[in-house]
Amino acid sequence: MHTFPKILGIKYREKLYTWFRPRGKGAKDEKQMSILRLVPLDREKALAATGNRGVQIASDWLLAHVNDSTLDENNPREYILYACPTGPFLQQLEEFWKKSRIMCGWNGAHNYVPHITLVSFFKAPDESSLQLSKALKQVVDMSGALLDRPLKLEPYMSQNFMGFFVAEDDANYLKRLSLQYVKEVSNSIISDTYEQLDAIVACFPWCGAVSSGTRCIPRSSRSISLEPHVKSLHLTLAYQFPQNQFNALKALVELLDASCASNWELRLYSRDPRLTTKQVHKVVYPHSPHEIDELELRIGDYIYLSTDAVDNSCDGWVEGISWLTGSSGHLPVNYTERTAESDAWTLHRVVQLSKSMTPSLTSAEDIDIVDGRSISIDHDERERSCLHHQIGLPHEMLEGSLLNDESEKSVEKYLRKTLEPCLDLSVTQNSNKLPKSGRTSQLVQCSKQQESLNLENIASHVIEVAARRKEMEILVEPIGFTAPRYDDTLSIDSERSQEVGSLEAASDKNRRMYIMRHGERVDFTFGTWIPYCFDEFNNYLRKDLNMPKKLPRRQRSPEGWQNDSPLTNIGLFQAKLTGEALLECNVRIDHVYCSPAYRCIQTCISTLEGLNSRHKFKIKLEPGLFEWMAWYPDGVPDWLSKPELLEADCNVDTNYDPFMSVSKLNDCIKETTEEFYTRNYETARKIIETTRGNILIVAHATTLDTCTRQLIGAEPRSTNELRQVIHKIPYCSLGIVEEVGSGNWKLVEPECLPVTHSKNPRFEWNALTAT
Repeated sequence: MHTFPKILGIKYREKLYTWFRPRGKGAKDEKQMSILRLVPLDREKALAATGNRGVQIASDWLLAHVNDSTLDENNPREYILYACPTGPFLQQLEEFWKKSRIMCGWNGAHNYVPHITLVSFFKAPDESSLQLSKALKQVVDMSGALLDRPLKLEPYMSQNFMGFFVAEDDANYLKRLSLQYVKEVSNSIISDTYEQLDAIVACFPWCGAVSSGTRCIPRSSRSISLEPHVKSLHLTLAYQFPQNQFNALKALVELLDASCASNWELRLYSRDPRLTTKQVHKVVYPHSPHEIDELELRIGDYIYLSTDAVDNSCDGWVEGISWLTGSSGHLPVNYTERTAESDAWTLHRVVQLSKSMTPSLTSAEDIDIVDGRSISIDHDERERSCLHHQIGLPHEMLEGSLLNDESEKSVEKYLRKTLEPCLDLSVTQNSNKLPKSGRTSQLVQCSKQQESLNLENIASHVIEVAARRKEMEILVEPIGFTAPRYDDTLSIDSERSQEVGSLEAASDKNRRMYIMRHGERVDFTFGTWIPYCFDEFNNYLRKDLNMPKKLPRRQRSPEGWQNDSPLTNIGLFQAKLTGEALLECNVRIDHVYCSPAYRCIQTCISTLEGLNSRHKFKIKLEPGLFEWMAWYPDGVPDWLSKPELLEADCNVDTNYDPFMSVSKLNDCIKETTEEFYTRNYETARKIIETTRGNILIVAHATTLDTCTRQLIGAEPRSTNELRQVIHKIPYCSLGIVEEVGSGNWKLVEPECLPVTHSKNPRFEWNALTAT
């Protein structure tokens, strides 16, 4: 899940001001303060939307929402109170959610974190946000003893609902808390001069102590109308699912152990009122607007989409609202992926409901890690650090800022992702291996570093931290080395004699086709990089060691790089490592084909360097291997020409006649997903039919599936299925198909290991000057 930092770091603020900063010395702080002084309505809205974390984050939120048409509207946020599990039971639930998504698809339970609803959604004015948060802590303080055991949960399954109901004694305890919270809000925010809560007490006599001398505003006069959830308390596992999925879901539910030692906590969330009837999608591919009515998509942002619009779109474009900026516009829905609605909520307060029965469990995303070791700072130090960042902030605000809060929804996760690609990382702590959450972050007792590791695509590992906080290590299986054979060379397919020799040498093995995704790209790593890396004379200026030292000359520069990004230096190294691994595994390549995208050409060259064969092959550029043209509404990108590539020392085959011309590819702008599969498959089939021996294809994440899916006899995937697959294909992934008979192919395990590495956030030297 996407969490809000306890201490708002420099990198977070600097990234937002890269987009929205005023110019001039000292303008940033002046702009912040002037915003919060001049627009009290917007100020309260910003503070509520960011969980009352302080003036800096609130002003950043306002700057990000400069184009939000609802900014000046007095629309109160919606709040809800949950009891949520943590620890081993939460891990079980998240693993259940993940497996049920894979096996049965989306159902209504996937929209939220695992929870028991105590107070249903209610609306409150923005100025009440802080008091709503404080009231929750006061309720738990007044209630006295905390739980010293897990809640008693009883499983229940029917044809349209699966979940756990809370046993009567524990249900009464939770209901008492919810009623006390309603009373506390009524006293501190609404008034204490109206009718008593006797009607509620009459229904629930075990709550009689709650109403002594307490009065509540009648509904007709309330500015805030909230009601405790007095029906049977339950934790939902699945609902709104087809009946034919019952048995599969039932089998998964029966694996859950609700009695395992777990902690529980109260959480107060709020959401944008526009979310009420919308799906929440997360952005998985960036998109720069080409028309005035299009919405810019940034990796890590969330988009609110209408279900009807998604289901009824005829061209794959829908209108949506950005969670990060509040702006609306049209976007390609296949650039996004549906996620839990609660991902886009704001968490205002977390209060422990039970004594610690087990160390908190968390993913590596939620650990402070420097040089492989976790870091924590005590509560007083966190408070001092937070105080340092408050500009004239009243003490009341600090009480609501929840310095020990780890499980919050915010723009911080977006900012972590904006400058970094998603790469897999397998992490373990000694021999403790636990399933990793795919849906929600966990509350932990250590502080959370803003630039923590991203394990979004790993569903099999979680780190146990809390009290022990043991040293972590990255597991890398050593590569087995086999000395190359005397004939372990690569042939140039254009030379007849060498081709015959290579076929004879490879005759003892089945023919294989190696399909590889390109390496790490500059635009996905550094975001909007072109305006900052080219001067007024369009000269390239390197701004980071991971950026290329120089770029090839091209006719349209820098515009041409917009849709034809180069690789980072890490990307070049990834590709070379893969080539070296293939060489060590005695892999023999006879033909090399490549997408015309420059990132793919660079990857291909670096892979051949690793194979000690850069100058033995002329790379055949095949437009038919390019990715889905629906992502390029303006047509084929302005690729580097063959003379420009030769000038850049790219060994491309200038005499190669491609199976699909660029002009024909331009006719595929509106191709469907099935047409895209067919185009890539037909190109791969023609390559196979016109060659003999092993083939290396370097292209895109989609290529690993689109070129092999029909080749192995399967049907093309739907758009959603394709999107799920490509999320599991990181940079320099290698897919292999092997011919097992005349015209029959199957997917096989690659001979070499994949390349996996951690992320390295950008270092800001002036962080050392902070006091």
